[in-house]
Amino acid sequence: MWLLGVVGFVPVMTLAQQDGGTRPMRATSVHTLVGGRVRIQFTDAFRGYLRRAHVAYDTVGASAADGDAVTLPVADGLLDLASGRGTAVWRGGLALETPKADVELRGFRLDTVGKLPLVWATLVTEGELDRTVPMFTATLPSEQLPLRLIGGRVTTLRDVELRLTAEGALLLNQLSEREIFSSNQMVGLVNLIAIVE
Repeated sequence: MWLLGVVGFVPVMTLAQQDGGTRPMRATSVHTLVGGRVRIQFTDAFRGYLRRAHVAYDTVGASAADGDAVTLPVADGLLDLASGRGTAVWRGGLALETPKADVELRGFRLDTVGKLPLVWATLVTEGELDRTVPMFTATLPSEQLPLRLIGGRVTTLRDVELRLTAEGALLLNQLSEREIFSSNQMVGLVNLIAIVE
């Protein structure tokens, strides 16, 4: 009789929340990003605007040129597979050779948790940290949601649309000393392959 009482009590204890609360634990679709890569395919039109503004770009750090695209490793982040919301920090960056100054855009961070999904970048001018700028808006293709895990550890997000923010356009106009770039201008598409745990 005593043994039956103990066995009957155990399931109630396992339903209790592990942080000291009394609510049952829930399964989560939020995963930590532990690796992967991001590929940015710039549009022909955007590359044309860069040429007309006399802005050349190259890769820095862990990023690499991939034809007309740029590939950057994923360093860290969180991703909710159900909604596609999350954050992803990209290593490496872009070196911009402009009429005004040679600068780097580094520390890219995709943030789709906020009301407006944004890609932030830190501006490095003459080797000094300058400021962090919301460079691009990001539009997630909803038909891909919920995201799925391949082999239990890999997920992909394709054709995330990037457009210049007002701040990103202003920065490029200041660096090129021309009024060529505008808010909401199409930049390109991002494909993300993320390794999660």
